Amino acid sequence: MSPPPPSWLARLADNVASQFYAADILAPLGCHYYHNKALDQYEVTLFASRTEIVGGKFDGVQTESRFNLDLKGLMNLFRDVITCHWQPQLLGPDDELGPHISIEGTYENRSVWLRVLAKPPERYSAGREAIAYEMRLKDIW
Repeated sequence: MSPPPPSWLARLADNVASQFYAADILAPLGCHYYHNKALDQYEVTLFASRTEIVGGKFDGVQTESRFNLDLKGLMNLFRDVITCHWQPQLLGPDDELGPHISIEGTYENRSVWLRVLAKPPERYSAGREAIAYEMRLKDIW
């Protein structure tokens, strides 16, 4: 069993989430993190999950949340920003991150490499269901 994420990471994820501006009802956000002990840096990746339609003629279709992201607001979360990059497209067939922005900097005295993805990685299941016949949304995670 994995240890729970550190409390500062939950604050970072919540602060990043506040920089999302949904064009529709935003699906649940996913967060993956890894502590690179060699660099003493946390790699943190956030993304909006997919929504799967349940029932009706589009049963099984998955859609992605549409959103804008406040880049200045994201950068202001960090005490220091070392680098900021935008990757506008896939770099190849093995690029799980796809289009995303990344910021490296210091958050609460920790070295953080934040990535916010335009789309969720394929390996993650839908985080929400749209129940067609009941006309309601159901968060799965």
